[in-house]
Amino acid sequence: MLTLAADKKAFGRNWARSAQALARLPGKPERSASQQARAEEILADSRASRATFMRRHARAVYDALTKKRTEFVRVDELCARAAKAFPGLVPDAKTLARDSGKLQKEKDGAEIDQGIFLSHVMTDPECGLHLCHAMLLPHPRTKSFLSKFVSSGKITFPGATVERRGKACVVTLSNPRFLNAEDETTIEGTEIAVDLALLDPQTEICVLRGGPVEHPKWKDQRLFGAGINLTHLYQGKIRYLWYIVRDLGLVNKIYRGLAKPDVSPEVDSVEKLWIGAIEGFAIGGHCQT
Repeated sequence: MLTLAADKKAFGRNWARSAQALARLPGKPERSASQQARAEEILADSRASRATFMRRHARAVYDALTKKRTEFVRVDELCARAAKAFPGLVPDAKTLARDSGKLQKEKDGAEIDQGIFLSHVMTDPECGLHLCHAMLLPHPRTKSFLSKFVSSGKITFPGATVERRGKACVVTLSNPRFLNAEDETTIEGTEIAVDLALLDPQTEICVLRGGPVEHPKWKDQRLFGAGINLTHLYQGKIRYLWYIVRDLGLVNKIYRGLAKPDVSPEVDSVEKLWIGAIEGFAIGGHCQT
């Protein structure tokens, strides 16, 4: 009988050996063709192994990380817990930190393992819905700003400002140096701003717009946004989980509203109408929004 404990031990040994074999090779930019072929073989084998492990144990793994779904754990924290509880299943903090300083083309794609892990979690209906519920709850930092916003009606975060105007809340996207593009510096502040707009008791309607930018061609003009920050993407500064946190978090909240912890979002949630004020181009993810 295949048990989680036995497979954790057996697969963990294999993942450790794969990591050691990969570490013996030069970094990706310095590899010969044969060394790169060997690296790709190691990576393919270990990824297939992780997929096999998750096919067998996705629900048991998720339950172990969430205390049998009694805790709502956000995607980034879920992966961090998985790295500690099941060594080798997903990259740990040390591996992620080492990769963060590399150009995108120089990486071996350690974060692909996070994708394998999450794809199997989301394939299980109960686990997937529970994770979606967790991501639709207010951001963990939102509560600390709510009373201040209710009283003052305006807060500025890195990436966005939220301001009450009459019965409307206006969330203004701001990354002026990069045409209001989205990146790691904007995601948390924007999600908290969306939360506050939805939670504010005086607000009946929400507006999303872009702020003025610095680029000489559009100096001081309002642009909705240029999508993802391609400069940071090329430089390897945008992690894989950024996309998951963004779409399951702030984007899904605009679409579905905020979840409540004690009831399914399909049954009840905090929803308000959103209007996009497009005063300049909306490219990529901004067009999606």
